[in-house]
Amino acid sequence: MSTVSPTIAERARKFMSIAMQRISAIGQNTIATEIGVSPPTISRFVSDDLERACQVLAAAGLKLVPAEMQCFPPRKVAILMELARDHLNQLENVEQLTWEDRRTGSGDTAKP
Repeated sequence: MSTVSPTIAERARKFMSIAMQRISAIGQNTIATEIGVSPPTISRFVSDDLERACQVLAAAGLKLVPAEMQCFPPRKVAILMELARDHLNQLENVEQLTWEDRRTGSGDTAKP
């Protein structure tokens, strides 16, 4: 019977799924070359140690996400969303989104 808590086990399974998809997409040979080890070393790591590594990451409170992902503090995102929501709720028509130079009365529209 596993001593890993259900929450950690669930997160570790998700991490494992993400890792396996990426390893499969990139290829074990490519990964081996990138980090300077033999392909069998990567294969052994995946089969013997990857699951435990995912459990360690989950237990440490870390997340496994693709490199192109960006993380933002939840409080900051909530504030920005509230500001955007307030502004959009004040709009009555699309013309209110037009920026005009009040001195000349000309709109700030893109020219080809």
